[in-house]
Amino acid sequence: MRRHALFAGVLVLIAAARFAILLMSQTHVHSDEAIIGLMGKHILEGRYFPFYMYGQAYNAGAAWEAYLASIAFALFGVGVVPLKGCIVVLSLLCLFLFYRMGCALYDRRTAAFATVAFALAPSLVKWHFQVRGYSWYFLSVPVLTLLFASIGSTSVPKRRTLLLFGLASGLSIWCLELTVPLVAALWLLLILRRRISFISAPAGLIGFLLGYAPVIVFNLTYRFSNWRYVAIERPGGGFSALFQLSNWHRIFLDEMPKFFGPDTVLWYYAEKPVAGYVFYAIALFALGVGIRPFVKSPGKILRALRGDLADAGQKSDFDMVVLTAASFVPYMSQVPGVPSYFLEGCFFLSMLTGRMLDRGFSCSMQLPRFGATVALAAILVTGIFVLIRVGQTDQIETLSLCEDRPTYCMTRIASADIEGVHRDLKQRNVTSVWTTISFVYPLLFESGETLAVSNEIFETPYHVYPDGTLWREPKRDREVAFVLETNGPIRPVVEMRYEQVFGSPPLVREYGKLTVITNR
Repeated sequence: MRRHALFAGVLVLIAAARFAILLMSQTHVHSDEAIIGLMGKHILEGRYFPFYMYGQAYNAGAAWEAYLASIAFALFGVGVVPLKGCIVVLSLLCLFLFYRMGCALYDRRTAAFATVAFALAPSLVKWHFQVRGYSWYFLSVPVLTLLFASIGSTSVPKRRTLLLFGLASGLSIWCLELTVPLVAALWLLLILRRRISFISAPAGLIGFLLGYAPVIVFNLTYRFSNWRYVAIERPGGGFSALFQLSNWHRIFLDEMPKFFGPDTVLWYYAEKPVAGYVFYAIALFALGVGIRPFVKSPGKILRALRGDLADAGQKSDFDMVVLTAASFVPYMSQVPGVPSYFLEGCFFLSMLTGRMLDRGFSCSMQLPRFGATVALAAILVTGIFVLIRVGQTDQIETLSLCEDRPTYCMTRIASADIEGVHRDLKQRNVTSVWTTISFVYPLLFESGETLAVSNEIFETPYHVYPDGTLWREPKRDREVAFVLETNGPIRPVVEMRYEQVFGSPPLVREYGKLTVITNR
């Protein structure tokens, strides 16, 4: 245990910080989180047992989070904290596996530095609480890499290890299809290094089929809906956008400084936080340090591909660079970029950052040691500052109607606004609510489904409940309430129509960015 004392200390501090943030600033849910919470509630009640997220033919990780949440609900009751507490626990397990991954690829000191960088990475801070199906996806990254390192460490891998690697590959793709490029890169490296041969391949393929078999059965049963979505129907600009210079400018000069900041939960905001620039610069420098030996001596690239490099550290550096590139593939397929499509890249960039810090502190020259000191100080100061700010800000980040155009924009809604709405509805014994698409499921989940909520009178109804699962429509009379964005374009229309229909002005109460409209 003494050998891992530094990591143990980091784990305890990070666990304390995350649970504190959970209780202080993670008290409400946005739409995706609410849907998964409702899935967990339905599982607990025996009403439905989902394979994928409600309303989707992909993202099994969301269903897995719902099954885990149902256990928490059985123990602690249905609520936001038990729901998000599951994600925090999984994030700490991921931190432990990440450290083990660093030990397998490098050494304990490098792993400890990398773990600090990973634990404080602003890109991932809010994702340690997000209920979106990504927590199991995050766990799959170190699991796959650990098995990859184990197979690569011996000239004749054990068939059991290959079987487990194949199983983990199949389960990872079932969990979230974003892992396909990563899994492909890991398999390709093992094949090029002759760790997977015609003789040993069947063990890995059998494992893969075992892990992916449920998806095959699902597609055969439901008209290939999952494969059709992933291969054909998935939104995005595709890889043709890469041939346009403006898109490279957009990705690396506009989006990446935002990506390395803390606001990566759905789409990008307009602002570029300072924390994003700090961690972007550190990531670029760490990547450059990892690539440098192969630029100076291109022959090392072929030797690294074959697994013949004498320097084990450089071999792992090469692997981290390749896996970072593989993780970037899904991000490049979207126009504009979706932050969550590159989150697995944070794992490998954090590992390269740990490697850079270890090399800097181990160098006898003063300049590299000074550079490593500055980089580590920047990681600690910036990362801790972001943690404090996230803990101090109790809010949800979601899409809502834009104030100046008929589309949706990212917005932050304070918990005080949401609590004001809930108090208002409870005090007036409201049971039916018409609202916009962003608040249908948060109101349903946080009310324990005591409210009948819909957006149907404003837009295409957002009903994701499976057939046979009870869905109650709100009333269309004087007893109904409207919950709308205060400055949204729908509010004045509702107030005008309300007066026309009922003959008197409605009662309007504003709670920050949200407004409740009723007849009494």
